[in-house]
Amino acid sequence: MASTQTNARSVVFRRLSRQVARWPDLAIESIDDESAELEPRERAFARALELATLARWRTLEAIVTACLKRPWNNIEPTLRGALIGGSAQLLLLDGVPDHAAVDEAVRWAKHTVRPSAGSFVNGVLRAVTRLRSEVLPASHEDAQTWWNHQDLIPLENGEVLRLNQAILPEDHTARVAIQASLAEDLFRSWIDAVGWDRAVSRARHCLARAPVILFHADGTSAPWTDSHAELGQRLIEEPEARVQDRTSAAAVEATRDLQPRVIVDYCAGRGTKTKQLAQIHPNAEILASDVDEERHRSLAKTFAGHDRVKVVKPGEFVQRIGQVDLLVLDVPCSNTGVLPRRPQARYRFQDTRLKSLTRLQKEIVEEASVLLAPGAHLLYTTCSLEPEENQHQARWIEKRFDARAVRNRLIEPTGDPGDPPHRYADGGFHALFTRELPPNQQANEAEGSP
Repeated sequence: MASTQTNARSVVFRRLSRQVARWPDLAIESIDDESAELEPRERAFARALELATLARWRTLEAIVTACLKRPWNNIEPTLRGALIGGSAQLLLLDGVPDHAAVDEAVRWAKHTVRPSAGSFVNGVLRAVTRLRSEVLPASHEDAQTWWNHQDLIPLENGEVLRLNQAILPEDHTARVAIQASLAEDLFRSWIDAVGWDRAVSRARHCLARAPVILFHADGTSAPWTDSHAELGQRLIEEPEARVQDRTSAAAVEATRDLQPRVIVDYCAGRGTKTKQLAQIHPNAEILASDVDEERHRSLAKTFAGHDRVKVVKPGEFVQRIGQVDLLVLDVPCSNTGVLPRRPQARYRFQDTRLKSLTRLQKEIVEEASVLLAPGAHLLYTTCSLEPEENQHQARWIEKRFDARAVRNRLIEPTGDPGDPPHRYADGGFHALFTRELPPNQQANEAEGSP
C-alpha cells in the first residue's frame, strides 16, 4: 500500500507547495490532469488527501506550528507543502499508517528540497504524532461542545480528536475559526449577522462532507454513493440527469409557475441550472452563456444539438434586448453557503473582496436587465450567506428597477459531521422579481393586442 501511495503523495505535495505560496488565495484547479498517470486507487487517494488538506488548512497549520521552533512563514513553501500534507494524513485520514505518512514526506523532502530537509520534516511530523491523544465518539459530551475546548479538533464523521496539549487560542472566536478552518473575518461576520449560536452551527456544517446529489429528468433526486467513474457513466447513459444540490435546484424551481417564451441564463457556468430550466419550461427557447472561456466551451459541448438550448457568446445577447421573459442571474459570489464543496473559499473572505463582489453583482444586473421584456421576471441567485450579497442586493434591485420581489428566500445550510447524506444541503439565496405592466398594457395583453 505504501508504494502505491508514494506517487500520489508526491503529486499532492507538489500541488500543496504551490498553494502555500498563494495563501490565502488558493487556486481552484483540478487534480485530475496531474494525477492522470496514476492508477485509479492512487488517484482516489491523491484526491482524498488534497481535499482533506484544503478543507482543514488552518487547523493543520495551527497544529504543525505548535510543533515548530520557528515561525511557519519562515519555512520555505516546498517544506510547508510536505508538512501540511503529511499532518493531514496523520490527523484526518483513516487507514494510513503513521510510518507511511512520515516516511514518504521525509523521502519527498530529501529528493525535492535537499537531504537535510528530511530530518527536519521527520522531527516535525513525529512531534505531530505525539500531540495526538484519544478520539472521542460523537456521542461524548465534549464532542458535542468541541468549540468550548482548546484541545479538541472536530472531524468530518462527528468524532473529535483530543490533543495532548491545549494549543488552540483562548479567544472563542479565534479558536472556532481554527477548529472549523475558516477565515476569522468570515466567522466574525457570521456572529455579527446571525449571532453566536447560528454562527457555530454554520461552522459545524462546514466540517461535513458534501454528498453528490443526482437529479433525474423527472425531478427526483438521491445521494450518489457509487464511484466517480460510475457517476460519469451514468451521466452518459442518462443525459438529462444532472449533479446538483437541492438548494441550487430550489432557486430554479421558484420559476416553475411562470410561462416564459424566451429565457436567458446569463451566468450559466457549466449548465446545471440551464438543464433544469429546459426541463421545467419545455416550451421555452433558452439562451445560455458564460464569460469564462473554459466554462463556455463546456456549455457548448453539453448542449450541442439541443433543440431548445442555444449557447451564445455574451456579446450576442444584444440582439435580444427587450425580448426576454425570464432572466436568470446566478452571479459570482463569495461561496460562503457551499464551503464544504469549495474549500478554497474558506480563506479568501475579506471585507474588501466582499465589496468588490457586490459591485460586480450590481454591474451584471445593470448590464443584463436591458434584456427584460415588459412584465418579465428576473431570478437573482447566489450560493452565499452574506446579507451584502443577498438581502441588500434584493432591496437594491427593487429600488433601482422599480421591481417587486415575488419570492425572496435565504436557505441556511443543513447537515452536521457524521449525518447521513440526505440531511445535507448547501446554503444559498434566491429572489424572483417582476416589473408589472402598467394597467393599460395589462388590459391590451389580456385582449391579445400587440
